[in-house]
Amino acid sequence: MKHKKNKNLIQGIALERIYRLMDLAIENWEKHSDRSIEYLKLMKKIGMRNKVKIPIEVKKLYCKKCFSLLIKGKDKEVRVKNKVLLVKCRKCGNTKKVFLKKRKENFVLGITGGIGTGKTTVLNELEKKGFNVFNTDKIAKKEMDKIKEEIKELFGKEVLTKQGIDHKKLAKIVFNNKKKLKELNELIHPLVKKKIEEEIKGIKKTALEIPLLFESGMEKLCDKVLVVYSEKEKMIERKKDKITKEELLKRISFQIPLKEKIRKADYLIENKGTIKELQHKINELEEKIKEELK
Repeated sequence: MKHKKNKNLIQGIALERIYRLMDLAIENWEKHSDRSIEYLKLMKKIGMRNKVKIPIEVKKLYCKKCFSLLIKGKDKEVRVKNKVLLVKCRKCGNTKKVFLKKRKENFVLGITGGIGTGKTTVLNELEKKGFNVFNTDKIAKKEMDKIKEEIKELFGKEVLTKQGIDHKKLAKIVFNNKKKLKELNELIHPLVKKKIEEEIKGIKKTALEIPLLFESGMEKLCDKVLVVYSEKEKMIERKKDKITKEELLKRISFQIPLKEKIRKADYLIENKGTIKELQHKINELEEKIKEELK
């Protein structure tokens, strides 16, 4: 057991180094491409040495033959032939094939990000554009009401009232104790996932707001993932009437770092301006999604 735990720890550290080396390769590519290539070669060695697979979202960013970065519109050529996407590295000429998926009848967009980044605003705007939308926090609260006794057993009778679960008291407990938060998530996430699967069947366009999308593994429910992000000051400002700065920062610390969420995203929206600017970005997102549905 101890050996397995040490192995998992080593592989976790190796994966962090792989992501960091990819970040360094991207940062240096324009001015120091040779250095970037060395970073990528080292990244591969670390993966092989520690028996860690290079994540797909990292692997698709570089040429496996010459280790050049494949930046869209500059370092690679993309064309479609016989329903196969051909991606050609402009430096060495190596071409890889990507088999195109059949046209999708249903499309599910998962929306996540930090607290106070504007996820719900994006969800509401997508509803105006014809998406069927679901807020998983609301679903989770309804599912909790069905298992009040289990909640009471885990977190104490003080979290229950005559009206139901006192979510503020429950939040105060779990956001001050990582073990308790883990217990709550392990109890609720499977119920929420099952409910979502039931609700989205047969719907052409669905948008799901899932704050803990990656933490819960619910990205598997989604065709694409949108990460909405903002500067911490903006997040604090938007939530100042609901929770204190200290509470917000503590909750953020319990989540996967925003940088890692951004790395895993298919789409990104930075919400730092006016609602009109945000709507413009959502319009651009809608156009990209239309391409997915063609």
